Amino acid sequence: MTIQAVARHLGVSWDLVKGIQKDNLNKRYRLPKLAKIKRIALDEIYQGKKLGYLTIVLDLQRGAVILLAMGKVPMH
Repeated sequence: MTIQAVARHLGVSWDLVKGIQKDNLNKRYRLPKLAKIKRIALDEIYQGKKLGYLTIVLDLQRGAVILLAMGKVPMH
């Protein structure tokens, strides 16, 4: 269901439902346990000359974002 549909069903404000969802996502995905990660995905997206690159690293098992950074990530 959408946030708006949940809020309407429960008779509460959209902001309340959004806040609850945001808190839940922060608790679940804020600090991934790096020792448990087995497979990652790396994507660098070019956003144009003005914005440059956006780098995203994902934990493929959980679907959690591990890193979101402006610019290219140097590979050693």
